[in-house]
Amino acid sequence: MRALLTVLGSYAFASVPVAFLTAKLLRGIDLRDHGSGNVGASNIWQSASKPATIPVGLAEIGQGLLGPAVAVVNAYGPATQAAAGVVAVAGHNWTPFLGFSGGRGVAHAIGVMLAISRQALAAFIVISLIGVKLKAIPQFVGLGILSAPFVAKLTRQPAEIVTGLAAIAALIFAKRLLANEPPATDASRSAVYLNRLLYDRDTNERDDWVTQDVTQS
Repeated sequence: MRALLTVLGSYAFASVPVAFLTAKLLRGIDLRDHGSGNVGASNIWQSASKPATIPVGLAEIGQGLLGPAVAVVNAYGPATQAAAGVVAVAGHNWTPFLGFSGGRGVAHAIGVMLAISRQALAAFIVISLIGVKLKAIPQFVGLGILSAPFVAKLTRQPAEIVTGLAAIAALIFAKRLLANEPPATDASRSAVYLNRLLYDRDTNERDDWVTQDVTQS
């Protein structure tokens, strides 16, 4: 019963839309209507407050960390640890508090990996830093997320952890593709979905995308 409550608590805690609430408090805006439309720390930077990005990002990492960490500390086993991580990412990406819209879940995934697979987290950080160097952050962050279950497998972590990290990667890429809004009716859907998969946005022009006003598009 306690293990189940840990999983449910992980979902509830991670579902609280920290970035959305921060943007409302600081600027009185709905993040879904500004910039990328993403309800996460990256859109806080783009649309609300650059100084608030770090505390929001740390809070989101903490949301992903808490449930799995509680499961680890209480020795509930790898299945519960992984489940707590998966539901944390799902709760953020499709939070019931915002009509099942949300963010991308990358910060929450970092928190999960910090709790249950530091090997995967180390690989993710290295791959992401390569993306920063090459100015291809969305692509390499995606590769870092995809690498997590393989690194966990190679380092002989339990099968439940490997499966959980694979499920988290699937959730993150599903949210990339689905976003919070469907493609505009006058856009090529295949092009939009390809851009979402590769660039995590609807267009390959980043500046136009992050400065848009979604309500006017």
